[in-house]
Amino acid sequence: MASNHSNSELWLAPGAMPVPEGQRIHAVTVWCDPAIWGLALYDDQPPWFTLIECLHLLTYRHREGLPLFPGPDGTPEAPQHERQVYRMKLNTNLRHLLFRDKEAIKIAAREGANDDVLWQQWLDATRLSFPELDFSYLPRAFSNDFLQFAESLELLRSAAVEQFGDKRWTSWHLQPVGEAMLFPDVKPVDGRYHLDRRFFQRTGELLYLMLNRSRHRAELGDLVARRLLGVDGPWNRIARRLQGPEADATADQPKWVDAPSIGYLPVPHLDRYDELARDWLAVLRQSAIPHEDALEFLMRLSGLHQVIYVVERGTSVAGRGSPLPFVMEMSGSARNNPVQALSSDRYKAHKALPSLAVDAFVTSYAETDEWTALGTDPMDCSTATQFLAKRFAWSAKRKSSVASLPEPAEQLDAMLHVAKTRSHDIGSTFTAHAKKVGLLTARRRAGTWYSPSDGLLEALVLANVRSAMELGQFLALLQRRYHIVVGPEEARTASGELPVPLESLRENERRLEERLRVLGFINRKSDDCAFVVNPFASGRAAAGSSQHAAA
Repeated sequence: MASNHSNSELWLAPGAMPVPEGQRIHAVTVWCDPAIWGLALYDDQPPWFTLIECLHLLTYRHREGLPLFPGPDGTPEAPQHERQVYRMKLNTNLRHLLFRDKEAIKIAAREGANDDVLWQQWLDATRLSFPELDFSYLPRAFSNDFLQFAESLELLRSAAVEQFGDKRWTSWHLQPVGEAMLFPDVKPVDGRYHLDRRFFQRTGELLYLMLNRSRHRAELGDLVARRLLGVDGPWNRIARRLQGPEADATADQPKWVDAPSIGYLPVPHLDRYDELARDWLAVLRQSAIPHEDALEFLMRLSGLHQVIYVVERGTSVAGRGSPLPFVMEMSGSARNNPVQALSSDRYKAHKALPSLAVDAFVTSYAETDEWTALGTDPMDCSTATQFLAKRFAWSAKRKSSVASLPEPAEQLDAMLHVAKTRSHDIGSTFTAHAKKVGLLTARRRAGTWYSPSDGLLEALVLANVRSAMELGQFLALLQRRYHIVVGPEEARTASGELPVPLESLRENERRLEERLRVLGFINRKSDDCAFVVNPFASGRAAAGSSQHAAA
């Protein structure tokens, strides 16, 4: 990639704000996906890690007494991209105890030894293997009870998220139910820890920016501070005991790691940002939902909205009109049926959208006077190379001489090919996140299609139902807010036609009702009248009345 370009020279997608000069894009090999969707939505940063990264930023602002969601910089008429920094506590001792220590449980299982002996054995083994860490505070923190200490470790380890995969110990994370349970993703280098973007590539920062640009940010800031950041529950108190007052204050190691910039979200405002914030508000307003459950619902809903954002933004940039709906097949089995076939087709159409959007984005530049004025002589070929470096941060393999450079059209095609075939592109992110939030099902030989998990169904009910809501009204709401289609009424085209047989769609709707009944979210009053109910809602109205939770 050329190193002498300015961010102000980058080609912008429709509706996008300029890229701040302070925005580091040194790792970007081709400026297409980031220009359209932002820097960056990333497949290896799953929804749990996305929420954790967002909470890091919120926790810092709360700790510093700053407004959680101050809104974008500039004015509503001339918005500018946010320029925020934040810092995270390393929390090295706790992370070591949870994800690297192998001795505590072994020593706790030894019979016949008293606590003093057990503590001494464990502390000696730890000092020998990790002399840079000081755990002398732990016997006092646990009243010299070694078994209680070991059991506390096992309890907190059960709160680990995304446990599958061979990650280093500094890339494991807990469900973020308190500040003491937050860790930055870091890389150990020469005895010090540096912020690493291997798994945390700013997808959580984009989630924050979406919330920060929503019309509900003021109310949301108050609620997040009260319900998420002001909580010190049992899990967090155990974590603080294990962490210790000076856990990261050793002489040769700082307590904090800094994030000196924030991700780039191109469009200053979209309705999707408002829908996302409305779901956060709906979940956090329900005080009966336990803190741990509320976080899981926020994780699923946030990931769902980012998946929908990929589709909506791709549809817009590709000039394709309205987004195709997510057709939900409700059996989840591998047996083929018309709804499953349609759902699979819709998934394939959504997966193809990023490529179409990138085509349109590059074409919008190829049609400019700057590019069309180029000829095919060696100097024009050299100028084309410079343009692509400035506009798309793209540099092909170096040629031995200017005379050997490809013609401008060939250079553009080569860049477009790389943009559409690179690893970790927006298409792979779309699929990975849709699976993680429970939107997408894959079966060997049966294919991949949209079929929601119970966890996602539960989150959708809790975010949209406050008092009893007639099932048909609930389905219409899912279509309006999330482009989700289940039954025949929502599946009808503008001409009134159905894309699959009527009875197949009715059976699909019946399957949804049965699944909601098993989950405890359906109250059927008669053969013709079923109501979706929210068991967490306080003062639930009698069946027959309905009210949208986020109205």
